[in-house]
Amino acid sequence: MAITLQIIGHKKSGKTLITTTLIERLAKEGYRVAALKHDAHNAAMDVPTTDSARMSSAGAKQVILQSATEFFFHQKSNVPSLTEMVELLSTDNDFVLIEGHKEATQYPQILLLKPGENPTNVAHTPPLKTGSIFNGTTADLLGKDAIVNWCYDYLKQVKGDVG
Repeated sequence: MAITLQIIGHKKSGKTLITTTLIERLAKEGYRVAALKHDAHNAAMDVPTTDSARMSSAGAKQVILQSATEFFFHQKSNVPSLTEMVELLSTDNDFVLIEGHKEATQYPQILLLKPGENPTNVAHTPPLKTGSIFNGTTADLLGKDAIVNWCYDYLKQVKGDVG
């Protein structure tokens, strides 16, 4: 089972910056990392006019697009729960990083704050740590490097790869 960590915060708090930087670092060390991004809007991954988008628009509830090196799965409705998605990704990975889903409480979270934000106004449960890429906050960790280093050390410790 993969070790899971959520990176939560409001829009423009640095979630994607921290998540992608952490993925790069873990992958460089040879770990297998999966990412699960939450989008509060109705974002679409298919590019209009592509065959997969046309199949979906035609009414297919599920579309798989396979290339020589990648696999893309698109499903309309019946969105799996966060737990089900994490379980799916946990099979072949060392770590699962969730960007967003701040309403979920079943996984350890690091909360990214913008200036003037209070952790109790963002997170439903107390996070492991608070971080901010902005000056002028009262976060536990300040700056991209401090946040990524803490997350990296935390994940390795939970996995048992310390030392």
